[in-house]
Amino acid sequence: MENTKNSSTEQSRTTTVKPQTASSQVSDRIGDVANQAASAAQRAREGVQSAYEETKQVVTDAYGKTSDVLNDTYNQAMVYGKENPGKLTLIAFGAGIGIGVLLASGFSGGRSRTSRIGEPIVSALSQVALEFLRR
Repeated sequence: MENTKNSSTEQSRTTTVKPQTASSQVSDRIGDVANQAASAAQRAREGVQSAYEETKQVVTDAYGKTSDVLNDTYNQAMVYGKENPGKLTLIAFGAGIGIGVLLASGFSGGRSRTSRIGEPIVSALSQVALEFLRR
């Protein structure tokens, strides 16, 4: 009898594993989905960070190149102005007259507005040009 008692105790010890219930299966599945979502979010963050770094580098390079070109152009204009002050004055005067005419003709409100804005601009530019020519 002892033999049967011992064997039934051993069986109860080995078979005490509970089968999974439906709620624990759902909980496990939710955990798996949450892990996949976290992994996808991490990959998305890494992709966005990579795109940001690439964009930052491209903008930095473009800014550097543009800055170099503008500095070179400015330096060339300064050298030209020092070598040819008369020509530079006439160029500035012509540009001023052109901008004044464009501004005056751009306002479509009749003669009064054109004469009110255009004449003072042309007059001021003429005076500036005369001052430069007198020197």
